[in-house]
Amino acid sequence: MKKILLVEDDSSLAYGLSFALKSNGFVVEVANNIKDALVSSKSKRFDLVILDVMLPDGTGFELFNEITKGYDVPTIFLSALSDELNIVTGLNIGGDDYITKPFNVSELISRINSVLRRSNKIEESTYQSNCILLNINQMKLFKNGLEIVLSVTEFKIIKYLMEQSKSIVTRQRLLEKVWDVDSKFVDDNTLAVNIRRIREKIEVDSSTPKYIQTIRGVGYIWNQRCDRR
Repeated sequence: MKKILLVEDDSSLAYGLSFALKSNGFVVEVANNIKDALVSSKSKRFDLVILDVMLPDGTGFELFNEITKGYDVPTIFLSALSDELNIVTGLNIGGDDYITKPFNVSELISRINSVLRRSNKIEESTYQSNCILLNINQMKLFKNGLEIVLSVTEFKIIKYLMEQSKSIVTRQRLLEKVWDVDSKFVDDNTLAVNIRRIREKIEVDSSTPKYIQTIRGVGYIWNQRCDRR
């Protein structure tokens, strides 16, 4: 089922829209302000976002710019502001549609389905593991929504370990996959140094890693669930 983030400060309207969307088979999460919406968008990946333009702590346009720093997501703006300037602004910054209030729920559902159909192009491939998000196409890593800079080698290591999550990867296999040469031509200490650097970047405590764990005498394992999206 498609997951939708609904950002609407009118609690009655938000409740009604959430009920209607769920009745039409969508999974819905509601936020009433920018702060809560950013928390949700940084910890979860949504298939579509519906943003009210006027929010108590800013505008939907500002929120859109923050959300799309992490990943591209189809977006529909809702607003009582029907003037051309606001509509053009919403579409020019990257919004997929703009609906003015009041509107019919069936119209919103129709617009949602239309936007989702248009967005079913090649989507960016990502790996999600708890608060860790790896964007493969962009070669970027995010933790709690904040980008963590990786070297190319570090990216290759974490990508392969996440691909093989919950499975032990031998040092030899990792060396061959990352450096693309016979493992005997790469110093094993080079791998260990890169693993240490990655841990320092993603682990709460690199001395007791939760994600990349060492299997003594064998290799490493990404020891958390990892979902391909």
